[in-house]
Amino acid sequence: MGSYQTGGGFSRRNKMGRASNLSQDIFPYCLTILHNFDNGMPIRSIGISLSNTSIEEEEQMSLFEDIDQRERAYALAKTIDEIRMRYGKNSVLRASSHLPYSTARYRNGLISGHKS
Repeated sequence: MGSYQTGGGFSRRNKMGRASNLSQDIFPYCLTILHNFDNGMPIRSIGISLSNTSIEEEEQMSLFEDIDQRERAYALAKTIDEIRMRYGKNSVLRASSHLPYSTARYRNGLISGHKS
């Protein structure tokens, strides 16, 4: 089968406007890349590379943003990471990961894409 029938893929790079490592900041960039390059055909794989990511301690805060809300978002992300480290990747998932067509729970059980 050709890539037309099985679905192709693409790989793109983007630079984030501000340095961050929060999912809520990274996800919109990924979604924009998907919408810009999706041609309506099945997609088998997507590779996204983002630059200007950082660790929390190195982030420059904005004067126009709620600093307390940003700190709570970092605290929540850190707590979720700690829970996943202690109890496994499937211990905290988005609600959409429990839908019938979701593959997140299955993929979390794989090692390098293969059954363990």
